[in-house]
Order: sequence, then C-alpha cells, then structure tokens
Amino acid sequence: METLGEDLALLSVGSNGKVQLPHRLAIALAGSELVRLAARGQAEVADGRIVVRDAARAGSAGLDLALESLERAGRPPKAKAWVGHPRRGIVAEYLGRLAEGGALRSERAFLGSRWQVTDPGRAAAAAARLDAIARSAGPVDTEGAAFGGLAHAAGLGMILYRGWANREPRARLKRIAEGKAAGAGPVEAAIADTVGGTAEAAGTASRSADHAATQAAVSAAAAAAAAAAATQAATDAATQAALDAATHAAVHAATHAAVQAATQAAAQAADAGGHGGAAGGHGH
Repeated sequence: METLGEDLALLSVGSNGKVQLPHRLAIALAGSELVRLAARGQAEVADGRIVVRDAARAGSAGLDLALESLERAGRPPKAKAWVGHPRRGIVAEYLGRLAEGGALRSERAFLGSRWQVTDPGRAAAAAARLDAIARSAGPVDTEGAAFGGLAHAAGLGMILYRGWANREPRARLKRIAEGKAAGAGPVEAAIADTVGGTAEAAGTASRSADHAATQAAVSAAAAAAAAAAATQAATDAATQAALDAATHAAVHAATHAAVQAATQAAAQAADAGGHGGAAGGHGH
C-alpha cells in the first residue's frame, strides 16, 4: 500500500518516455493518498465527505501534503471533488521520487523531458501485480481493490490492456473501481467508496479534456478556414487590381499610340498638301 502511488506513476510511463493520460494519473494519485490515509485510520469518507480522524503528520511527503490540504478546506470536502482537483505538480512529485529511488531517469529531449525506466525489475513487478488483479476472479483484498481500481482511474486499463482480446481484464478493473469486487468489511467498504469516487472523477476529467481538445480542434479548423478565405480574398483582390491596372495601362498606351499616329498622319498630309501647291504654282 505504501508504494501505491509510485507504482501507478511508474506504470503510466510509456515506451516513448512520456506519461500517458497525465490528467487522469494526477487524480488517481490524489485518490491513492486518500486511500492510504483511510487505510491508516487517519481519514475516512462519511456521507461522501472526507473526515480527518488523525491530523498527525504521516512522515510521507505526499500524505502530509494531503493532510494539509484537507485541513485548509475547513468543512470536510466532498471526496469526489477533492480527488478531482489534485494539487498542482502532483505527477511531477511522484516521478521525482521514483527518480530519487533509482526507478526512473529524466532525459532532456527536443520536445521536453522524457523518462527512462532504470529499474525494469520494479516496473515488471508492479505490472505483474496489476495483471494478477486484472485476471483474477472473485473478491479482492483491500490492497488489490485499491491498486486495481486506481489503475482503472489512471487509465492503465486502456494503456496496458489494449484490443479486443484484453476486454475482460479492462472490464475487471472497471468492476473493481465500481466496488463490485471488494470485501464486505468496513475498511474495504471505505476503500471501495474512495476508489469509486476517484474513478468517477477521473472519468469526468477525461471527458472534459476530450471535449476541450475537440473544441480546440474545431476552433483551430475555423481559424484556418477563415485565414484561407482571407488569403483567397486578398489574392482575388490583388489579381483584380493587377488586371485593372494592366487594362488601364493598355488603354492608355493604345490611346497614346493612336494620338501619335493621328498627329503623324496629319503632319504628313499637311506636308503633302504643301508640296502639291508648290508644284501648281510652277505651272503658271
């Protein structure tokens, strides 16, 4: 249970070195802290709200920060709302602790930092524990309910169990998150309530993020279309202006040439008339 949050963060690092679904992971990490406080008897969820029973510092950086947040809230906060708004930087905190423990290493990349797993044994052990839970049947113990349910909240079911062949492990994690596979004891029930609220908050956040991404894409497409229309309008205007200028220049040139030709013709005609008069005079 003590490594619950770190295991979730470690399994969320993809083969590309990036954290998968970070917004869901952040909520799952907040849920892992609440679960650990509940397991220690320091907090519980009563009527959907988090009640602190023991505010003594836990000696864990994450748990102490969680307790401080709950104390600042004044009135016991709703569990779903509290986990749904995890503290800023919570994902970086857990990744940093994994790096300090030698499980990860941060590497600078062209498009930001990437993470390399430097303790594949630990990552494999965490994956094996989750796999045993995802492929199990019947009730799970408190730790299994917490790990499996929060893994679903973090989106690890979609990440680690892709495709039609893995539909049952995904469904199993979802059922655990919904409290349909937990034991009947009071601690198990409290953990199940916490995990269920966390999974629900993560699902809501994921839908909100997807909606925001869709809206951003639509706005970007609209802006691109407007820019293309403006460019086309400017091109059409420039083309028309060029045609008008060319036409005006051609007309002006033709007019000027006609005037010049007429002037020259008139001069030649006058010249020819003068020569004719002179010839007539010599006849007399």
